[in-house]
Amino acid sequence: MRPIFDRPSLRYFLFLTSLFLVFSVLRAHPATSETLSLDDVVRQLAERVAAIPNLRSPLHLEFIQDPAVAIDTGKNWQEVFRKEMERHHLALTDDQAAPLLRVGLAVTPTQLVLSADTRVAERDAVRIVTLPRSSFQTASLPIAPIRIERQLLYQGPDRILDASSLWNGAEGGMALLAVHNAELSILRLDAAGEVNQSIALDAADAHPSRDPRAELTVRAADSVVLLPSKSCEFNWAAPAEVKCRAVKPTWRGSTVLTPSCDTGGWKLLADGSDWSTPDVLQVVPDGSQREGSAALLSDFPGPILSINGELNRASALVVTRNLRTGNYEVYKITLVCGS
Repeated sequence: MRPIFDRPSLRYFLFLTSLFLVFSVLRAHPATSETLSLDDVVRQLAERVAAIPNLRSPLHLEFIQDPAVAIDTGKNWQEVFRKEMERHHLALTDDQAAPLLRVGLAVTPTQLVLSADTRVAERDAVRIVTLPRSSFQTASLPIAPIRIERQLLYQGPDRILDASSLWNGAEGGMALLAVHNAELSILRLDAAGEVNQSIALDAADAHPSRDPRAELTVRAADSVVLLPSKSCEFNWAAPAEVKCRAVKPTWRGSTVLTPSCDTGGWKLLADGSDWSTPDVLQVVPDGSQREGSAALLSDFPGPILSINGELNRASALVVTRNLRTGNYEVYKITLVCGS
């Protein structure tokens, strides 16, 4: 899954913005943030940076700004931050070898997010403050015409590699590619989330590994499991028949959803590289002409393991592992028109 931005610093900045949603305890106090100006919030961030234990200067300062708000905010806030650093007796330098302090400004559908990060004693120190967008009125701030609705469809101890909606319309239901009873299997679930059929992939000679890659596509006529070195076709007949052949897999690309109010499409992205930390689903306007527009973010209780578009092009299935309970969970993500 490719990140939104190509430059490493911008990718890291988006990660910090995601952290804001996951660790909401770092927000500015709601009772006072609505009365603050952007400069006030910049000063608040500088104060929090100055309070980082064992922080030493001089520091090499780098600013990262979301293109979506660059025109509206300008760079005055950067000068305010520099002056606040000096007021707190923290020297700044152009020396690239000095400790790096990255300061960024981004936008979410509801807030402006200011973040700062540096390393102190081999540890990352991150500070984040916010300003409600209602306190920073501007005509050109992009406002997403959609919102995310999330529904938990299934949870259980079996390790889930992928999920796919079924084709049977009003009956609903879905299929899971999972490690069930120590075998790689396809589980067919009804609309209530109950397993009513299990097909073991014995013919695939596939043994579960720590980090397998696999994809499941279920349709009325061509149900397929794609594995790193083979493709297996199957049907739901009893007994089910599984036929596998060696292939060089072509994995599915990023899922793009198209709600009725925005046919330009929204791309679903997630990091998924660290299985030990919660993940954030990024819903990003698709297309090069829309890059830099505000993304919608939805935090999950663990790493996102797969994203699979449904037959309904406004929805997708997202598989995650809940780090608190240990269960694997399947969510239905729907993009709904309106704020």
